[in-house]
Amino acid sequence: MSHKPDGDQASKLIDFIVNAPADDTLIKMDCNDCCEKITQLAEQVANGADLNEILPEMKKFMHYWGDCREEFEALVAVIQREKALENFDFADLENSSLS
Repeated sequence: MSHKPDGDQASKLIDFIVNAPADDTLIKMDCNDCCEKITQLAEQVANGADLNEILPEMKKFMHYWGDCREEFEALVAVIQREKALENFDFADLENSSLS
């Protein structure tokens, strides 16, 4: 059974073919190989920097490569959560549950 793409899927495919960045550096960048650079970018974004200002090519790349975008956004979220918990006093939870 074949599945025909609807108009929205077809337009997304055409957009991808026509507009997806062909930046060799970004295409060759593998999260495993460039983990340190991606982590540095994620830390900057987690601290409030705008990825568009830091590396606009990466922002455009991630628009078309959803897996990369999802991993990057997850890393940013983890870093933000870790920062939020750095100063969290878990003793407050223990004290509130005792009362």
